Amino acid sequence: MSRSYCHACHLPQSACLCAHVLPQPCPLPVLILQHPLEARHAKSTVPLLRLALPDMQLAITEYLDPLPPPAKGRWWLLYPDTHALDVDAEGATLPKADIGGLIVLDGTWRKTRRLLHLNPWLRELPALSFSQAPAGEYVIRKGPGGQALSTLESLAHVLNRLDTGFDPAPLHQLLKVRVAQFKAHQAPANELAQPTQRRSRSGTGQADKI
Repeated sequence: MSRSYCHACHLPQSACLCAHVLPQPCPLPVLILQHPLEARHAKSTVPLLRLALPDMQLAITEYLDPLPPPAKGRWWLLYPDTHALDVDAEGATLPKADIGGLIVLDGTWRKTRRLLHLNPWLRELPALSFSQAPAGEYVIRKGPGGQALSTLESLAHVLNRLDTGFDPAPLHQLLKVRVAQFKAHQAPANELAQPTQRRSRSGTGQADKI
């Protein structure tokens, strides 16, 4: 039997997130440049961002032409480059008038480096980074070194730094609900995947079938 899906959040009705979505406008233009392989990943947080920030733009591609300038200021790249401006640096003065829009790369570290390589104009943009974001709750998927900060969490933190009127709490709550759904779905599967094993009577160490 085919599952029925919610027409708003595009998830199965049993996992519908609509009751947990509190949409709010982006305080400045935001474009997510997502690697095509990441778009297929069920645990991507970009679909959650599209629900919570409906005026956010999304480009799913490896190649993107340089964007026309925003209405004011310049496009800035959210990426931990060595020359990036740390929004959390003590005493740092953010050039908010110059930050007219954010471009955010979405994918694994390997895929985002590929996006930078294929779109060299991105390297010419001024960059933002952060160093004191709240602990990540994206525990269902971890990056190198055990880090678990998602695109949603990264963007929520930076937008709040750029505009204190932007509330990151609804995004964190939405992510928390989605993470809980994945955990609940995985728990029964993990239990079934761990059968009790005993040494066979022949002493070969093979598990008896149960």
